[in-house]
Amino acid sequence: MSKVMVGIVGGALMLMAGTAEARSAQVAQSSQIWEQAHVPLANGLEAIAVVRNGQAERTVACRDTADVVAAFRPEVIAFAPAHNARGRAVTDEEVAGVETLTPVAFQNCTVAAGDHFNRDVAKAQATRS
Repeated sequence: MSKVMVGIVGGALMLMAGTAEARSAQVAQSSQIWEQAHVPLANGLEAIAVVRNGQAERTVACRDTADVVAAFRPEVIAFAPAHNARGRAVTDEEVAGVETLTPVAFQNCTVAAGDHFNRDVAKAQATRS
């Protein structure tokens, strides 16, 4: 993966080198994404980027997570006498109701000062399963 990232970053730098002279001083001071990676996880995706604003660097890690919220509303509860395998009398319960499954997606982002790109990518890849 590191060879692919080196190729992508190298290609992007060569493309940007031709346009660097045409930039004005004001545009050069704006925020830039310096490095970026998307790591697929078991239940979502983690996006990691290093953002540069002048000389200041910040590492932004955002995790998109998908989940399901299950809710059950009982409508009928029935009790009936029954016997277990040993012949003892027990009460048999049956519950009927409405179950609602709601898909939920949320994003959790952290911002840290400095360039922690390699460490954050390695950490995200270690937690893929």
